Formats: sequence, C-alpha cells, structure tokens
Amino acid sequence: MAHVGILKISGKKIPLVMVDYRPGNVEVVYASTERMLNWKAKYGIVEMCRDQWNWASKDPYGSKRKPN
Repeated sequence: MAHVGILKISGKKIPLVMVDYRPGNVEVVYASTERMLNWKAKYGIVEMCRDQWNWASKDPYGSKRKPN
C-alpha cells in the first residue's frame, strides 16, 4: 500500500479514514500487468514512493506555475 511506502520514506503518517463499503463498490480489484500488458515494474512500492516524495519535495507546485 502506498501509505506505508510514504511513511517509510518521509516519516509522515497519512491519516486514513476507514468507512463502510458503498453500494456498488467492489471489494477488491487485482490486475496483472505482466500477463495482460507484457510489462513488469522495475521498482517496488517503496522505491516508487521515494521517487514521488523526492520530486514533490523539490517541486511542490508540480507543472503549475509557482504563485507570485
């Protein structure tokens, strides 16, 4: 889960709110990129979260212009 990766990398806990399922929501979804797309991720969730955290920390406004 991504929130665990962010906690390991940043030391910041993401507040989670667990709620009941809403009518029509699926319980769980799985996808196999290897089988369906013939693609495999090079990195795990912690490495992906590290890269995202580093990028967002250096450029908190992303592609938007920084406010004046």
